Amino acid sequence: MSKASPDLPRPVGGDFRHGLMLVVALAFLSTLSLVLPHGDSGDTFREWLMGHALFRPAILMLWAVIVAEGFLGLFSSTDTLGARICRFLFTSLIPPVRMVIASSKPRGWLWLPGAGWKPAGADTSEKLEQKLALPMVILTLLVLPVLGAELTGGESLENHPRMALATHLTTCVIWIGFTAEFLWMVAAAPNRLAYCLKHWINLVIILLPLVAFLRVLNAFRFVRMFRAGKLLRAYRLRGLWTRLWRLALLLNLFERLQQRDPAKYCASLEKKITDLEEQLDELRTKLGAAREKLPPPPAA
Repeated sequence: MSKASPDLPRPVGGDFRHGLMLVVALAFLSTLSLVLPHGDSGDTFREWLMGHALFRPAILMLWAVIVAEGFLGLFSSTDTLGARICRFLFTSLIPPVRMVIASSKPRGWLWLPGAGWKPAGADTSEKLEQKLALPMVILTLLVLPVLGAELTGGESLENHPRMALATHLTTCVIWIGFTAEFLWMVAAAPNRLAYCLKHWINLVIILLPLVAFLRVLNAFRFVRMFRAGKLLRAYRLRGLWTRLWRLALLLNLFERLQQRDPAKYCASLEKKITDLEEQLDELRTKLGAAREKLPPPPAA
């Protein structure tokens, strides 16, 4: 997806359709999450669920709805045929992305629940991050009871079925939240690759269960570490710290604390000004040196 062109008219209508498909894509993501390995717990429940007679028909039905709606989008969108085909293939191969890709509308536009159509870009990305920051920190704090259960239960956690199930379901909720937020933020970001590189820790937390789910990769050492819970615990803690730090920056908590002491706050601002002036002087010096290397202008 690319940034919405200012020449394209803002999409209108389709709220019910896209709201419904958001629910379907989220249901597919949630169902998939239940059978992914998320650490030390849930193996018994996962094996039972995958062997249940209704599991495969349910996930295939959700997948079929997404594919069928994407196929209809080939005929109802107004942009190029190539763009429509790319969206159809993308949502068909990775159904959860249907939450953020509108199959029947031009690329670069996001449908946000309660907000309607918004163009992808810096403004939408910033507003979305501010709205999601606090809920995501609260969700990420669920990591703490999960870590407590895994560290105290260890390998014997499966001997306590209720605790193991509760731990597994909690990690599923965390993973679903991380994945949904990441998809929304990537879709809204002005530079998607830069966003992925900056928030690589969230991407790792999302991809690790998917990689560990592939039996062909079980021979690799990092997958064995993941199944032992060690690797994921480290990334969860790192993700928690990253989100808390990001929330503090978004809410200007550090600046508010400094403002309680006017003298220290003034000193901090003066230091920032001094640092910025030094950076400007350095940039001016580099600019002057670069200009000296330019060839002289042609004579009139």
